[in-house]
Amino acid sequence: MKSVYWALPVATLVAFGALYGHFLPQLLAEAGGALPFDLRPLGYSAMEARIYLQHLSPQGTELYQGDFRLTDTIFPILLTLTMCLPLQRRGEIWFMPALAYGICDLAENLAVARMVHTGPDVAAQAVALASGFTEGKFATVAVALVLALMGALQAWRNR
Repeated sequence: MKSVYWALPVATLVAFGALYGHFLPQLLAEAGGALPFDLRPLGYSAMEARIYLQHLSPQGTELYQGDFRLTDTIFPILLTLTMCLPLQRRGEIWFMPALAYGICDLAENLAVARMVHTGPDVAAQAVALASGFTEGKFATVAVALVLALMGALQAWRNR
């Protein structure tokens, strides 16, 4: 079990590093420096989404739908599991924010992939759905991280 306590967070950090150290600079360059949808904690409007999609190059579209999306699917799964590790001895309710984060992030990825596939003519409803998942992702991960840190601190104290 100790190996899981170290391997899972390390794998999560590797995925995070790939997303933000490798793919993010490429995605920024392919969108004229604009932040991708996944990094807008306050969401985005239909107009903002359409402008972003207009500026996203064909290479950026390919990256968003390819390697970035694959890594951004692996990362939330790993992060969700990592946040649940220190909470395993608590009641099920403690896992809810981490699970909600994972669901929001994966749903966001699907909604964003559909927007990127559609391009600048994306419907306002599709943007609102994706934006809502983005906002939900950021809200739930904040709560989940606090709970996970509290659980880890308590486990460390009880050793």
